[in-house]
Amino acid sequence: CAAGNDVTCNLALRRAVNFAVDRQAMIDNVLNGYGTQAFSVSDGMPWYNPAMEVAFDQAAARHAMEEGGWTLGSDGIYEREGVRASFSCYYAASDSVRQALAHEFANQMAEVGIEVTPVGSSWSRDENGLYARQYTDPVLWGWGANSPVELYTLHYGPSSGNYACYESTEVDAHLDAALAATTVEESYPEWQAAQWDGQNGFAPQGSASWVWLCNVDHLYFKREGLV
Repeated sequence: CAAGNDVTCNLALRRAVNFAVDRQAMIDNVLNGYGTQAFSVSDGMPWYNPAMEVAFDQAAARHAMEEGGWTLGSDGIYEREGVRASFSCYYAASDSVRQALAHEFANQMAEVGIEVTPVGSSWSRDENGLYARQYTDPVLWGWGANSPVELYTLHYGPSSGNYACYESTEVDAHLDAALAATTVEESYPEWQAAQWDGQNGFAPQGSASWVWLCNVDHLYFKREGLV
């Protein structure tokens, strides 16, 4: 789809951001330890590919930027062909956890020369809501369905849920093959190959189409005496 922006459309920057996220620090500082590091929409599932994992490494983040033609400016922010490594990150203002995650993310990116401006908004579908930004700017999303179909929704070329506007004929072929499998167990290798098959995929060493932060541990209350 015709979308995106001149900053996050750059592959080197997306890979750098993946390296620059200190997921454990987010869990410790924002979630008080109640969470786990996230590397995909399928963490811990049978169709998960460990190739999605990326270690926190600020030096690798800076190296990725410089290898991609970005130069550190006098203000400490990288630049490339007149474009600053600066973008907004939109989040639901009604959610204090997402607000804190967005600001922690911005603080971490500043340490490697990437400027992020957190912007609180609403889920309304008018011109000022988050959905107006879904195909052009980073949005702090969240999911929780334990289904491999989420991989399809988020990465298949024509899918309306493909917010990154990611396009890969190789990945689409893996996703189609996964859906065509006669059992869910037989689909696992194709789901995993869509993430990274050694040459193609949306993993950080591939197209790095997403940056995953953390999985939140949810607390539930149960009333005694319920049947």
